[in-house]
Amino acid sequence: MNLNGLLMVNQEVEKIYLELVDKVTDDELKYYFRTNSLKRKEFSEALKVEILNLGGSCNKVGIQASSELSKFWMNVRNFVLLNDGEENLINEVREMQSLAINKYNELLRMLGLPLSVCKLLVKQRDIIQDSKDVIERQELFAFAQ
Repeated sequence: MNLNGLLMVNQEVEKIYLELVDKVTDDELKYYFRTNSLKRKEFSEALKVEILNLGGSCNKVGIQASSELSKFWMNVRNFVLLNDGEENLINEVREMQSLAINKYNELLRMLGLPLSVCKLLVKQRDIIQDSKDVIERQELFAFAQ
């Protein structure tokens, strides 16, 4: 995993969230997906700046990242098409967020990353974790009712 791969992950997840906005009926979920899509767009822009500052180019080289996300993309589409329930969809979203967090952690373990990149990656990873925590808390409230 490199910064370009992480950039691609964020771009793919942004697309998934955007598609979900139009597919779910619950207003809170629509808001959640729209907000997270915008966050991922911001993450992508910040990553592009860091890549360019390091003298790199923003290539689409993250084939592995894309293949891992394709599983979630297909599952999301199946849940929407089959109307398999928002609870199952939320579980897939949570798995997708876990994958992204793992990708961030993988990059953060690399030696020699500039401090600015490390700070950016930690900040973005923590925002994704906070978003995942929101889903988990909301599900707990839903089951308690």
